[in-house]
Order: sequence, then C-alpha cells, then structure tokens
Amino acid sequence: MIVYEKKDDEFICRFSGRMDTADAVSSEDELIDKVQHAGSPVVFDFAELEYVASSFLRSCVKVVRVAGPTKIKVKGASKEIQRIFDMTGFGKLMDIQQG
Repeated sequence: MIVYEKKDDEFICRFSGRMDTADAVSSEDELIDKVQHAGSPVVFDFAELEYVASSFLRSCVKVVRVAGPTKIKVKGASKEIQRIFDMTGFGKLMDIQQG
C-alpha cells in the first residue's frame, strides 16, 4: 500500500506491507503520475515496508526516470531492503538512508 503526503517542502510516498508483483503492477501508473507532478523533492518512506518484489524494483527505475536529475530520497529502509537495493545498483540511482 502507498499513502501520499505533501509535507513541508517534500512529497512523501509511504510504503507499507509487501510490494509484491500484484501491488507493484497495480500501483505503478499512479506512483509515476504522483512523482511526475509532485513539484517538490520526493521521499520514499520504507519504514513500514516488509518486502519488495523485482517488479517493484522495475517500477522504481521508471519513477527515477520520471523524477529527472534529482535523486529520490529513500528513508527508513530495513537492512534487508537496503541490501537488495545496493546489490541491484539502486543505491546509485536513489539516495538511500538506512533506518
């Protein structure tokens, strides 16, 4: 599940539960649209995210392309999810902050 919030000067996308293939595919278009029209720096809040499927990683690549030169900031990633992002090279595409 994703909840969107504009707070201060950031557009926050709060992810919770599992981003399995079905969730990633069903939310991809909305996520891309929201990021594209955010008008401010984008933060992905992974504090309540438990699992990511490879299809979610693919969605993240699409979002990064839409976001342009500004890196998307990732906050609250668990060690496991951070390790997945680092192994796949996403650590270079996104500003991933642990914890």
